Amino acid sequence: MSSAEARKTERRDEILAAALRVFAEKGYHDAGIADIAGVLGLGHGTFYRYYKNKHDIAVAVLDHVIVRFAAVGLREDPESSDTLEAYRAQTARILSGMIELGESDPDLVRFFQMQGFVVDAARLSRAMDAFTLFVARFLTNGRSKGFLRADLDVIPTSEALVALMFEGARRALGRKDPAQRRAWVDAGMRLMFDGIVR
Repeated sequence: MSSAEARKTERRDEILAAALRVFAEKGYHDAGIADIAGVLGLGHGTFYRYYKNKHDIAVAVLDHVIVRFAAVGLREDPESSDTLEAYRAQTARILSGMIELGESDPDLVRFFQMQGFVVDAARLSRAMDAFTLFVARFLTNGRSKGFLRADLDVIPTSEALVALMFEGARRALGRKDPAQRRAWVDAGMRLMFDGIVR
């Protein structure tokens, strides 16, 4: 890659990061190109060399956010656990990874939760379907190896778990105290493996 291409990629990434921050803070509808360009001290013309319009950059931000969340799960092979201990450890790593990602970049969670459907509902729905299928593979492994109930209905359970993970992570990340955020991971583990029946 030439230095000019590298600089162009770097500038595009800078605009993407600024857009994520602006959309997360102001919302898609209230944010403008001037807000994004202003964060970087760019003129409108420079912005338009990289992105066609506000919706174009918002979709790029959404794709970036989806990839970052997907990377948390994709660090794990959903079929690899052969013991209950390994399976529990995988679950803990995924839940902790969601919290760690949100702690390192809170705008990701805020944008995902509050702006994703506004920017492109169909795109976000496809991403949630992909997350659900990944969790289904994980649950299928647990069921086939005897870690989970044999009668577990994998798809609706996966859908419920994905909804709980994203909403739970959003709520946990809203808490200032790291111990309270860790409590969310612990509660998620207890719910998954122990249930809430007396």
